Amino acid sequence: MGGLTAEMLSRRLVVLPNELVQSGVDLSSIQPVAGRFEVNQDAVCFVPRFPFRDGLSYSLIVNPVNDTRPVENPAVWTIQQPAREGAPTTEVVAIYPSGGELPVNQLKFYAHFSSPMSEGWAARAVQVRRADNDEQLDGVFLEMEPELWDRERRRLTLLLDPGRIKRGLAPNAEAGYPLIEGVPVILTIAPEFQDAVGRPLLASVERRYEIGPPARVRVDSADWRYHFPTAGSTDRLTVEFGRPLDHALLEHCLWIHDATGKELPGRGFIGAGERRWRFEPMSPWKESRYRVIVDTRLEDLAGNSLIRVFDRDLTRAEDAPANGRYVAIEFTCESTGSPTTRRSQM
Repeated sequence: MGGLTAEMLSRRLVVLPNELVQSGVDLSSIQPVAGRFEVNQDAVCFVPRFPFRDGLSYSLIVNPVNDTRPVENPAVWTIQQPAREGAPTTEVVAIYPSGGELPVNQLKFYAHFSSPMSEGWAARAVQVRRADNDEQLDGVFLEMEPELWDRERRRLTLLLDPGRIKRGLAPNAEAGYPLIEGVPVILTIAPEFQDAVGRPLLASVERRYEIGPPARVRVDSADWRYHFPTAGSTDRLTVEFGRPLDHALLEHCLWIHDATGKELPGRGFIGAGERRWRFEPMSPWKESRYRVIVDTRLEDLAGNSLIRVFDRDLTRAEDAPANGRYVAIEFTCESTGSPTTRRSQM
């Protein structure tokens, strides 16, 4: 290959969706397919970050730019990925937040799918529109490359533009919040969103939200309500938050320690609207001391955590970031009487 390295090839070769190339748009404005080029003796190989989607074609563009300027007629090689036959089988199984009201400075949505999905469809298949006049809201989501998928590509994180959420930044001053207080919205995931084998979804899914005032207060575990079990039972321990919290973080930010400091075997459950968390032990509670451990990275819907306010007023000393990796709520499980509790920072 004339001494060309993989890094040099990545500047002279690019893979793009063929439908966009044929549309006649400026090639320099198209986000390339994520992946890397490898050199093997006299051969060049492109390894995509995610598998090519069945039924779609891709273009290999040779020398798309020259001295940082787009080339008018670059060489184009087309790669066709055969379509896989079969009826749609994938569906949207959940959208979070699951409650019906959001703060106007809402930070994230999560979409859960029944099967692994293809990357690159979120911008085209996910829309937010006003519920009062059906007008689409533009620029709601931050364009991400790559998209924010979990390892199995079953959960997509849709991040609202933080530049429009944080006061004092130019995007917020120029365009305001992505959402509008008092104006309900409908989040839609269209069926053309393709799964990992190139098939569309079974059906579109919608969720309506009312938009309330901004949330700019740290999450405080001292304000939570705790329902502790009695010794000898397998009753669930319940924590009520008072406001909705981030669903994905709730799955990993709370657990129980026994008196020796070991994690107690059991299962955690997230309640409706992400307003409560329940823990079910694998064996009966002992008459002993336990701790509810909370990771301070746990956030509410606006990105406020136990140690910081996402969009804080720098003039408010009470909003200054706090310290501590964990918060521990200690309680004594007893067979009779009320449990004693104590809260500490770790």
